Amino acid sequence: MIAGNSKPFGLFERMLAGRYLRARRQYGGVALISVISVLAITLGVFVLIVTMSVMNGFRETLLSRILGVNGHVYIDTRNMPGQEVERLAQLARQSPDVLHVTPIINAQALATSDGFASGVIVRGIPRAELEALPIVADSIRPGGGFGGFEGIDSPTILVGDRLAAQLGVAEGMAISVLSPQGAATPFGLTPRRKSFLVGGVFSVGMAEFDSALIYMPLEQAQILFSRGDGADELEIRIRDPDRTVPAMMNLRDRLGPDAVIYDWRAKSQGLSDALVVERNVMRLILMFVLGLAALNIVTGLIMLVKNKSRDIAILRTMGATKGAIMRVFFMASASLGVIGLTVGLVLGLSFCFFIEPIQNFLSTVVGFDIFPGTVYSLETLPARVEWAEVALISFFTIGVTFAATLATSWWASRFDPVEALRYE
Repeated sequence: MIAGNSKPFGLFERMLAGRYLRARRQYGGVALISVISVLAITLGVFVLIVTMSVMNGFRETLLSRILGVNGHVYIDTRNMPGQEVERLAQLARQSPDVLHVTPIINAQALATSDGFASGVIVRGIPRAELEALPIVADSIRPGGGFGGFEGIDSPTILVGDRLAAQLGVAEGMAISVLSPQGAATPFGLTPRRKSFLVGGVFSVGMAEFDSALIYMPLEQAQILFSRGDGADELEIRIRDPDRTVPAMMNLRDRLGPDAVIYDWRAKSQGLSDALVVERNVMRLILMFVLGLAALNIVTGLIMLVKNKSRDIAILRTMGATKGAIMRVFFMASASLGVIGLTVGLVLGLSFCFFIEPIQNFLSTVVGFDIFPGTVYSLETLPARVEWAEVALISFFTIGVTFAATLATSWWASRFDPVEALRYE
């Protein structure tokens, strides 16, 4: 018999599976469910790829700004004399992974101007190191710059644009900075106040920095916060910010076990953990939705088996094995999942690669900017395709589709030809 002698997944089984996919008019319900199944899987894959790529883009943008302002690894040098700080800095520079080592001062203060006040974070840093930070140096508004940043008589400072708006100041205007760590008097500690000229206004695109950060010459910060010739931290930048653990181990070997070393993840622990949790939860939810979409294939396959019960009985009497029947219906339904996955991948990747013109087109159609840069501090919606993520989505979709199809195909292969033909 032809059916009995057909090879597994051979031409005969593939032709039969393709014929069942092209249902005739009287089986329109099966065809409709098949179309719905393909559309559901396509939309599921499309949404999953776009959502994860956009989240990856936001994460990359956010971390690039955090790491553009902050360092990658830190060494605690509080209450250390300047000579000891310099010694540790020299040892840290000898590490092969280290690119820059900068002594900095981080302190809280109160900034006032013309009756306006705001709590600020003052960061004392050498001018050369600040100029080497592109995210700050390239974002200074026209009319401002580093002129006078090392001044002694009338030093200048750099402030974030949102902080400048809160205080109502601009380039060339004065700001008073009040330090809670002042001079000791018979009546206790007296806060120290000093006026500075605003040398420039920067914007890094994060409210956390733009609304509270002030850059000050290191020497002025040492005087204002009574640090002597020392520093609070050694800020270290390494070659790969994601590989801070090996760098910290190398630094600990050089500096000794008493050195307090930590990385940017420890300093921004809440944000780092929130990004990871949000990404994993979103992936889990969308994969669950994609799994539900794959169940439509089961519905369509059950209806197809019911409509084709007579054909199954005839094939069995011609010598078709249970395995052949199972493979025919498996290929007929699994191909729906493959088609949906392929179309979803093409649409999702195309959307991510051409997200900027798509955003501009949608903004033109609706008549307003759907992603305003003034709100999100980003000109375009960020999207970063990770091919490992795409591979995971593809394997998951194939796995769910094949698993849903396999069980129903096995049920179809168990049909008894005698019972199916009894009332024919």
